[in-house]
Amino acid sequence: MPFSRADNVASPADKGDPVNYAKHTNIDAHYHDCQEFWLLLEGAATVVVSGQHLRMTPGDCLPIPMGAMHDMPDAPVPVKAVYFETTLRGRKRTGHLWQHTHGPAVQMEGK
Repeated sequence: MPFSRADNVASPADKGDPVNYAKHTNIDAHYHDCQEFWLLLEGAATVVVSGQHLRMTPGDCLPIPMGAMHDMPDAPVPVKAVYFETTLRGRKRTGHLWQHTHGPAVQMEGK
């Protein structure tokens, strides 16, 4: 399982899909051709999954469905987390996918 770190920065890079909320981290808004799970080990963050804003604290595990746009726009307390992804489905593309580059996300829940 890969480790990930995030924290707020003075000038966030914005390489992901455009969003209509404030961004404070360099995590980009994106989706995947698989499910993804985030387990927060340290810190605190606000995450957005399919437009829903959620607060994460240590011990929280967030399931992210395939094709769901997600982002971590705010990490006021630096975050240390692990994440893992399930088997690729659909077009089976790896990495962060963006609607402005890769086209609309396709959700395949329960498959």
